[in-house]
Amino acid sequence: MAVRNGLAAGLALFACLLPMAAAAGSITVANNGGAAGAGYRDAYYKPFTAKTGHVVVDDSFNQELAKLRSQVETGNLVWDVVSLTAINEATACEEGLIERIDWARYVDPKDFAAVGGFGQCGLPNNFVSGSLVYDTKRYEGGEAPRTWADFWDVKKFPGKRGLLYRAEQTLEVALMADGVPPAEVMTVLAAPGGVDRAFRKLAELKPHIKWWKSGDESMQNILTGEVVMTFAWNGRVAIANRTNNRALKIEFGAGHVSGSQMIAIMKGTRKKDIALDFLALASSPEPQAAFARTIDYAPANAKAYAFMSEAERATLPANHLHLASLQSGQLYLDFWLNNGDALLQRFITFAAQ
Repeated sequence: MAVRNGLAAGLALFACLLPMAAAAGSITVANNGGAAGAGYRDAYYKPFTAKTGHVVVDDSFNQELAKLRSQVETGNLVWDVVSLTAINEATACEEGLIERIDWARYVDPKDFAAVGGFGQCGLPNNFVSGSLVYDTKRYEGGEAPRTWADFWDVKKFPGKRGLLYRAEQTLEVALMADGVPPAEVMTVLAAPGGVDRAFRKLAELKPHIKWWKSGDESMQNILTGEVVMTFAWNGRVAIANRTNNRALKIEFGAGHVSGSQMIAIMKGTRKKDIALDFLALASSPEPQAAFARTIDYAPANAKAYAFMSEAERATLPANHLHLASLQSGQLYLDFWLNNGDALLQRFITFAAQ
């Protein structure tokens, strides 16, 4: 009798779960991996699954638009949602690789005004700043590198340097090293001769450069001593210090490259409804605050700050910098949309020579 009752109870429970199991689905979200991926899992995936029953499958990539193109062109979508830099969001949107969404139907535009508002396709998710990073212990008792000119000065500060294996952001850094004020970098880069000037400056440092392709790689290089200083993103630096008990310092005053990381829905996904629900949750204040705590990238939703302590807010780039930064404005988007592919190919050739 006890066995029969237990079996009956089990079958009844299974019957109750069937509607939820049938209703639940899954989406695959591609992000930048590493610490950012861990932040996505804790702040967004787990709460979303708990709320909806939908499973989130995690994937990562290094912002290669070719991976989006191949999926959309073949109709063999692996991803449903993707995290993109601002320029990649604009490019992917123009090429029809991601869905055009009227985000005002789902979230309040005023909450995202401080980071430049919505993209044509994507929704701002967090705000990132990249600048010069070094290990303070290496320079204890002596002068430390403070500027991009110092970064280029291998006689005064010998050793390898880490730079992002990407034309975008790296060309801007090269111009700052060549004496261009940060606020004027995009104007100079877009003007005749600006690109050539940036590549000439990069060529000066090239024998001393160790290229990195992911945020985790940038930190591995400096933590192991393979480079003595590096360009890196602020959240990666904060995570490296916390998890390794290190004293890396990011010099925002050297000049920074900053902008919003966007999140968008892949064109043609059959799971658009689930993806929309996911983006709505990932853009709401409390999950945004939770993500900021994990990696120190500033929330895109202004209401998220109310869910953070004063000490937590003090670590974010929004408290160090003006949000009207190098990567904001139409000049930036127009330049990289019109020149991005050609400059990427030029950069790859340059790095390989």
